[in-house]
Amino acid sequence: MLEVEQWAEIRRLHRIEHLSIRAIARRLGLSRNTVRSAVRSDKAPHYDRDPRPSCLDQFHDRIGEILVEWPDINAVRVREILQPEGYAGGLTILRDYLRSQRPQQVQVFRRTVYRPGEIGQLDWARMPDPVRSPTGDLLPVWVLILTLGYSRVLSVVFSFGTKLPDFLRAHAQLLAFVGGVPHTLVYDNLSSVVAQHHGKEVIFNPQFLVFSERYGFQPHACTPGQPHEKGLVESVVGYVKGNFWAGRRFTSLEDLQAQADHWRDTIANVRIHSTLHERPIDRFAQDKAALMPLPNEIWIPPDVRFVRVSSQGFIHVDSNEYSVPAILARQQVSVHLSATTVLVYHDHQIVATHPRCWGRHRLIQNPTHVAKPWSVQAGPASPQPVNGLELPAKARVTVALPDLARYDLLTQEDGHE
Repeated sequence: MLEVEQWAEIRRLHRIEHLSIRAIARRLGLSRNTVRSAVRSDKAPHYDRDPRPSCLDQFHDRIGEILVEWPDINAVRVREILQPEGYAGGLTILRDYLRSQRPQQVQVFRRTVYRPGEIGQLDWARMPDPVRSPTGDLLPVWVLILTLGYSRVLSVVFSFGTKLPDFLRAHAQLLAFVGGVPHTLVYDNLSSVVAQHHGKEVIFNPQFLVFSERYGFQPHACTPGQPHEKGLVESVVGYVKGNFWAGRRFTSLEDLQAQADHWRDTIANVRIHSTLHERPIDRFAQDKAALMPLPNEIWIPPDVRFVRVSSQGFIHVDSNEYSVPAILARQQVSVHLSATTVLVYHDHQIVATHPRCWGRHRLIQNPTHVAKPWSVQAGPASPQPVNGLELPAKARVTVALPDLARYDLLTQEDGHE
């Protein structure tokens, strides 16, 4: 049964603090259905029925004494104390009454005031709709968002992938945009950042630590289950989806990023921020002046794989196969991956270029790679390379014609005898 005070508090939390039904239910210890009904009802609850007597009524004062002496005592122990005194009720009614008598534990979050250059928050978010990849596939797309604590300046980088190389590449682009490095950067528990938690101890991904050392910032991983610790970027996710993504179409990842950059510079960072009541861009000068400098060279760690070419002339990368010149069959090559391109190197020379495929189990083939640029024929082997590539061993084999004169000589000798 909902009390008027509870009804009023539910509506205040929903209307003023904008808490969700689930959050209000958790805070007040009520069911979600009860909270939902209170939110929908403009009238305070009113009950005309006379209260039914309860088996606990005569024990209210005694229970009050017990709680004064032992505030955290559980219902089982209270029943054991009351039973010799005549209590014959059950545990459920006793638990409900104890819950109503104990003060509710309410988490209070204070608004944090950040100093210029002090902090930035980053997080991935998946966008509502797919975008066409360079190979023509409609694929899910993610956005990595950076928000600076003092100015609330934000920037976004979109990606088809969220693995460590994709994360570090997008991360470096975001820092390049703001033109400096916050002293502390806050992350959710991304596998690219956090290897594992041991209680309050955080073990960071070693490869990510190399990146953080290069840029000089202090990484901070949020406590699991505490999203308020990165509330700055959490609120921006909804803003990006509702104020940028909605009502727009994108023909490619490049088109998406170009539209996002224009929105960032002409709308997002020049609006009046609802919390600061200022434009983020107007506070950005102070923020930027306090940021640490970027490295001398903007460092985007390369995503390089070393693979062996199959006997059919293909390399296997992230579940997809890409063609290379057939002359490289069974040789080792290095593959350099960007967000949109696959470059294949052999002996420091580019031997194949493909659009990067973000789908799975696809075959990406250049028709010119199929033909073998050599022939095995009679005569001495030619050691000359073809198109700058060294020929495989089988292309150097000399196919020598037999000396038929030797057979004539043998025949003559046999006939003479």
